[in-house]
Amino acid sequence: MVNNSTIADVAELAETSVATVSRVINNKGYVSELTRIQVEKAISKLNYIPRVISMSNAKKNLRNVGILVPDLNNYFYPLELMGIEKELEKKEYNIFLCNTYEQIDKEMKYIANLLKKGVDGIILVGSRSTHINNEHVVALAEKIPVVMTNDFIVGSNVYSVMIDVVNGAFKAVKHLIDLGHKKIAFINGNSEYSTFAYKYKGYQQALTNENIEVPSKYIVNETPYETGGFAGMQKLLALNDPPTAVFTASDQMAVGGISAIYKAGLQVPGDISLVGFSNIPLSEHLHPSLTTIDAYPYRVGKLAAETMINVLNHKKQDSRKIILEPQLIERNTCQKLVKD
Repeated sequence: MVNNSTIADVAELAETSVATVSRVINNKGYVSELTRIQVEKAISKLNYIPRVISMSNAKKNLRNVGILVPDLNNYFYPLELMGIEKELEKKEYNIFLCNTYEQIDKEMKYIANLLKKGVDGIILVGSRSTHINNEHVVALAEKIPVVMTNDFIVGSNVYSVMIDVVNGAFKAVKHLIDLGHKKIAFINGNSEYSTFAYKYKGYQQALTNENIEVPSKYIVNETPYETGGFAGMQKLLALNDPPTAVFTASDQMAVGGISAIYKAGLQVPGDISLVGFSNIPLSEHLHPSLTTIDAYPYRVGKLAAETMINVLNHKKQDSRKIILEPQLIERNTCQKLVKD
């Protein structure tokens, strides 16, 4: 958990002045050995983390921003990072990039280290598990500006930039329905993560609106990469009554899905229509090119950086939450259902 103790708290517990505590922390100036021991004990007891900002940065009034990303193997996140970096670079902000590998203990450790380095704000990239306690993020946002992408925390000081994921999934499935498909399957990721829960909700809403019922076996959960898409598609193709169309929770899953379809001797979209989600650059260069939902990764990153810059410079934000409307990108992996 992020510690909220201040240098004043340390001084009070050690029964000395803030200036004396500062001399102990920076190891500058005279402090009696007894007082030094009292201050060090107070720091240890309060688990106080001093903010250390280099003199050169202080003189130049440079800003330091920490960026935590959960998984660099996900092609979506590097695109967001590009948007963040470009905007912060314009202001000559320093960037500290940390990969948490979706591990909450790593996230908390990096946050503590970033606070020690004196960062002015932190950007948290990516959807979060609904099972984790975000108390440390809420507490962090009370100390320095925090911006999240692809997720939000209700009732906190955290700013967020995201797309309407539910509506994006709805548009993907509605497109397949409009092409005459009713046997529509869904290869999803881990529904414990909010983005995949939202996509499932949009998938179900689109089917429900058209009074379409699909068997539970049409919904499979896999890792959100090519291997997951391949495995999920193989499961669907092995069914006695396989789907005529598939929606995948990411473009990377769609890549794996297409590979599985070809391996089975089938064609896209001749035998199975397919819609992805993200619109990563690779999707346009597949054969056939992938119909997908544009989740604007670069734009989301850019807006997250702009939000951080505005907050650090005390510019008014109209809202703590920016939600973008996703767009269906029609390419060549879908066609009208040909009835026998």
